[in-house]
Amino acid sequence: MIIGPIYRLTLRALLLQRRTILLVLLALAPVLVAFIYAVAAKQGAHHLRFYSHMMQELFVPTIAAVVALVIGVSALGDEREDGTIYYLVATPQSRLGLIVTKVAAAWTATLLLLVPSVVVSALLILKGGVDASSILWPVAGVALATLAYCGVAGWLSLRTRRPIVIGVLYILLWEGSIATFAASASKLSIAAYGRALVAERLPEAAAPVVGPAPAIIVLAAVAAVTCWLGARALVRVEL
Repeated sequence: MIIGPIYRLTLRALLLQRRTILLVLLALAPVLVAFIYAVAAKQGAHHLRFYSHMMQELFVPTIAAVVALVIGVSALGDEREDGTIYYLVATPQSRLGLIVTKVAAAWTATLLLLVPSVVVSALLILKGGVDASSILWPVAGVALATLAYCGVAGWLSLRTRRPIVIGVLYILLWEGSIATFAASASKLSIAAYGRALVAERLPEAAAPVVGPAPAIIVLAAVAAVTCWLGARALVRVEL
């Protein structure tokens, strides 16, 4: 099977890029925030509330989104820029299989950067009040949201020469402003569904747009559809 080598090579390339150092620093930003809070928090502070707001207002819609966007774009965009994508499409593997493999590698790299940050942040903020669900639900929200972001990023990298610019505009303008204040618009926000999973354990956070089961379905569907669109784009795009 050619899928295994492509997955491993892509994952290694993504993790060994220079930009990964910057992404690691970005992923560690919540840990720094959590450490400062842990040191400065007064007795009787609402630790769970602070943790909830940090996860829903900072981690999922900004940190996780940007990290997944950059890594997802790099998985295919770098090969398109340096011309090695010609060798990739020359393999007998199906286009959909190639896209799924690339997105899977990007998703793995993204989780390797983000999941430790979630765990450490929870331990620092919640201290003795931490339990499995306070970590697992936020991890689930981050994991499924970043899967959708990676799928969208991979598709954008094949459809435009400015995928990161378009992705950042979507994250900042749509998810960061319009979808935040308009309830109907939030249903078209990837971050909103990621926050819905986080809110399953952290009720102090903003009211979720849907329950956890619909959120899982929507995020998985976004990843599946964008992988399919990416496969079609890989056939048609001017490489």
